[in-house]
Amino acid sequence: MKIKKLEICGFKSFVDKTVVHFDHEVTGIVGPNGCGKSNIVDAIRWVMGEQSAKHLRGKSMEDVIFNGSESRGPHGFAEVSLTFDNTDGLTPPEFRDYAEIKVSRRLDRSGRSDYLINSTPVRLLDITNLFLGTGVGTRAYSIIEQGRIGYIVSSKPEDRRHLIEEAAGVTRFKARKRAAERKMDQTRQNLLRVGDIIGEIERSLASLKRQAQKAERYKRYRGEMRDLELHVASHRWLELTSTQKVVGAELDDASARTAGRRAALRVREAELDAERTALGAVERKVDGAQTRAYELDNRVRLLESQITHHLDRLEGLKHSERQMERELGEMAGQREAHRQERSLLEANLEDLEVREQEADEVLARENDELERRRASANEAEAAVNETRRRFGEADNRVHRAEAVAKSFEARRVEGHARLEKLRADREALERLVVEKRQALAALGGRLSGLRGGSVQTVARKEDIEVELTALREALSESDASLEGRREELVQKRSRLRSLEEIQARFEGMDAGVRALMTRFADDPRFAGLLADRVDCDVELTGALAGALGDRLSWVVVSDVAAGLEGLSFLASEEKGRATVIARDAIPEGGIQTDVPTGAGVRGRLSDLVRCQPEDAALVRHVLGDMVVVDTLDNALALRGHSGVDLVTVAGDVVAADGRLTGGAGDDAGAHLLEVKREVRELREAVGTLTTVVDGAVAHHGELRTRMATRQAELDAARNESHGAEIAIVTADKEIERTEGEVQAATRQGEAVEAEIVQVEEALANVGDEESEGLREIDSARAARQEAEGELSEHVVVLQQRRSATEAQAATVTEVRVLAAQARERAEGDRGAVARIVRSMEELDARKTRIGADLADAARQQGRLVAEVFLSREKLADTVREAMHAHEVLADVRGTFDKAREGLAAQETDLKELRLEIESVSERVNELTLRERELALELDHLLDNITERHRVDLRAVLIDFHAREIPDASIRQRIDELIRLIERMGEINLTAIEEYEEKSERYEYLTGQRTDLEDALSQLDRAIRQMNRESRRLFKDAFHGINERFQKVFPTMFGGGRAELRLTEPDNLLESGVEIIAQPPGKRLGSLELMSGGEKALTAVSLIFAIFQYKPSPFCLLDEVDAPLDEANISRFAEAVRRMTDRSQFIIITHAKRTMETTDVLYGVTMEQPGVSKLVSVQLRGDRRPAAGDTAEIAVA
Repeated sequence: MKIKKLEICGFKSFVDKTVVHFDHEVTGIVGPNGCGKSNIVDAIRWVMGEQSAKHLRGKSMEDVIFNGSESRGPHGFAEVSLTFDNTDGLTPPEFRDYAEIKVSRRLDRSGRSDYLINSTPVRLLDITNLFLGTGVGTRAYSIIEQGRIGYIVSSKPEDRRHLIEEAAGVTRFKARKRAAERKMDQTRQNLLRVGDIIGEIERSLASLKRQAQKAERYKRYRGEMRDLELHVASHRWLELTSTQKVVGAELDDASARTAGRRAALRVREAELDAERTALGAVERKVDGAQTRAYELDNRVRLLESQITHHLDRLEGLKHSERQMERELGEMAGQREAHRQERSLLEANLEDLEVREQEADEVLARENDELERRRASANEAEAAVNETRRRFGEADNRVHRAEAVAKSFEARRVEGHARLEKLRADREALERLVVEKRQALAALGGRLSGLRGGSVQTVARKEDIEVELTALREALSESDASLEGRREELVQKRSRLRSLEEIQARFEGMDAGVRALMTRFADDPRFAGLLADRVDCDVELTGALAGALGDRLSWVVVSDVAAGLEGLSFLASEEKGRATVIARDAIPEGGIQTDVPTGAGVRGRLSDLVRCQPEDAALVRHVLGDMVVVDTLDNALALRGHSGVDLVTVAGDVVAADGRLTGGAGDDAGAHLLEVKREVRELREAVGTLTTVVDGAVAHHGELRTRMATRQAELDAARNESHGAEIAIVTADKEIERTEGEVQAATRQGEAVEAEIVQVEEALANVGDEESEGLREIDSARAARQEAEGELSEHVVVLQQRRSATEAQAATVTEVRVLAAQARERAEGDRGAVARIVRSMEELDARKTRIGADLADAARQQGRLVAEVFLSREKLADTVREAMHAHEVLADVRGTFDKAREGLAAQETDLKELRLEIESVSERVNELTLRERELALELDHLLDNITERHRVDLRAVLIDFHAREIPDASIRQRIDELIRLIERMGEINLTAIEEYEEKSERYEYLTGQRTDLEDALSQLDRAIRQMNRESRRLFKDAFHGINERFQKVFPTMFGGGRAELRLTEPDNLLESGVEIIAQPPGKRLGSLELMSGGEKALTAVSLIFAIFQYKPSPFCLLDEVDAPLDEANISRFAEAVRRMTDRSQFIIITHAKRTMETTDVLYGVTMEQPGVSKLVSVQLRGDRRPAAGDTAEIAVA
């Protein structure tokens, strides 16, 4: 897995996209300090998954994104891609088919981070697994950066073993072991949780069972209450709807009367509107005449005003002319005075401008000196502020660390006291739980006995309810039938009353007919309308109406004298016209023609109708020889052959003389016959229905008597059950309260146990935190002392520079005051000259305007004299026109007053008719209001039942309205059920389902517990296997690396000896690794006593030994040779070259000898501040140049 290419964009100082190719065995990266060389190492570590911003030399991960410079803006994201050669097949199996593997990482400023392998999004874990066991990684021995060399030597033995583990390939087992241990912890936690859940379910199952039984009782109460409330509501509904029908019938009748009177009102209003229209025409003439008179009067006043205004303006113009002439004289004197003052000021201004220029030059020189001193003081102040900030941070660190150290002992004492109290609380809670559970057992026995007695009472009550249900169904059927018959009877009676009232009022008849029948209603000579004297079958109603037509409204009288009396009444009272026919005036004689034969002929109409014997001659006379046929086609076929009039069943008439009568629409004659027929049929139906209803009422009473007996028995059973239910509810509540106390005590005990564990863990951590706090105090005090010394030095410098700046500022102020005085005087003179010039210009302009105004005034005076003359002539003409207009207005107004008096009389008559209509309308409104009240009460009843029981009352009426009318006992039972439900308290309606679900869950969780225990055993076996394999690999790697370290060390030092030792040889999984080294000519001693170069060379020897044991695909060395002298650098470079057959080397260095070892050099520069740029230099030739040789260099 050698590196082929590195691509960087927006990462730290590499803002532009930069591509680094690693195509050679040894690649060098060089450049001055601060140019960004180490950012290449950071980029490689970052793309391989480094998560610590501190190890990337930053405070947060966002610091890796280019943050801008003086010439470049900040970048929005950082992206790095690293391409590996995969021909060696060291990668996991899923990647071995790829010749190259490209790992990418991208981070934007929103914090979103993306990882990719071959452009496919992956997880960080996938990146980590890719490098496990290969010697490659963010913390592996393949990357040795600045400071890492010293860390290898000075680190703890336990930390140093990580290098051996990486070479041994143990890290992948450790990662798997940690994952397995995490799984074991999770499995144990899951097992604990499952156990807790199982215990909780076991505790709650008994309680749920009682709650389910309580829910069953609640549902039974609710069901009974619903049945009773629907029973009451159903009968209330029937009562309201019956009342609503009666009110509706009365409302229809009152509305009909109102409509008749309103029709008469509309006729009278139409006549009145015509009179008003005529009056409006006269009124418009009055308005026109009055408007004309007013207009002429206004014109007279306007002309008089104009004449007065023109005369006033003439006088004003003459006065203004005299004033402007005086002003011209005064302006000449003012202009001469301004000219003399201007000459004096201009002479003085020249001297002031010279003095002003000299003062500005001196002020500029002093200001430059002041700015230079201020800049110097600002630099010193910035240094002081920075040092103060560092001192403040260090001081805060000291105070925080000391405060933390003081709190450790208090925390320890407080923790022990808290622990003792918690343990005492735990024992008290355990005793309380035992006592409450004993009380629960006693309550459970008592509740079982109560339930046994309640079951027997409920069974007896249910038997009675079954019998009552059968009786209610029978009563419901009877009541449904009875109600239907009653409703039908009410409807038919209402319709009969309406039709009889229509007949009595003769609605639809002419006014004369109504007046005649009303006046002679009690006179036996007046037999009624012809329509009342003749009748026929239903199918011939149309034929009879068509044959008689308007004659059906003739008034039948006994003799001619009676008819003449009636007509005389109509004429004298002006009540309209009517036609009367007298029985004694009917001519004698029979029918002269025969009935024709042919298709559709029914017979002679006089033979097909019915009438009283005294009316037989009358009916034959009015019907004549009229023959009935089926259709109009039949009539047309017989026309001309029969010599008689023909009428169809539909009412079309074909007369012998050629007349045809037919069509459709409102037919008063047909209406009269239809009303008469319907009245007869309704009377027969009302009689029949009355008999049926009386029989149903008797049967209904018998059923109600039987139901009352059974209901009394049911009430007794309910009262007995009620006492038992109250006792059960009370016991239930006591059990629930006790169970709640047990659960609360259990939960409190669990919380106390958890807190005990937390307190014990906190006490165990206090010691470690105390040692760390003491080290932090020492470090913080040293930093504070160093910052305090620097601050004193910077403050002295700042005070000196501030004093010099203040002195120079005073000098500048003096010079600025002198310059300002000279400038102020000069500006004052310039302003005075400008004001004088403006004044002279204004005087000249004013003189010109006055001349123009004088000429304009003369012109206006001439125009005004002419306008006054013309206005006086117009005034005389207008006065004459106005006088004539007032004469015309007086004539028209007289005509209007007469017409208005006639209209007032008609309005008085109309008002009386309206008062009559209002009286009838008030009754209509009262009935309408009552109808709405009934509708609202019905809606409220429906909404209340829907809200309480989620049912439409109309849909269940059939189930309840046949029962007996609700009495006080039913309402008492409803109140009793409400109290029972309230005493039950809160009800868990889902208890039954919850009980079943928890039972199933209990069985499921016990199975899960067994599975978790098996999984825990399997994980334990896997960890033991990984431990055995890790011990073997670590042991082999340690011995192999130790042998090579013993050989490499003398080679690198030119002598001496060194070896690796285990701190705990018997504990290969945890043992640390010590380095024992003896450079040439020195005694065997501590590594801490070695020089920096010796430490570095020792660390390099160990790294090279590891590489010899297990070569990493590549090795990145960041200024590892910095502590080495020339001789050691040469040995270092030779060692690197010897290992190029195993690994690829990337070296960041400042040493020339190391540079000579490389195959290609990359130079990092900063042409722009803060922006790194890469330049490659390839060394060509069969061998690398030695020191002092000239190398051929090509810049790519």
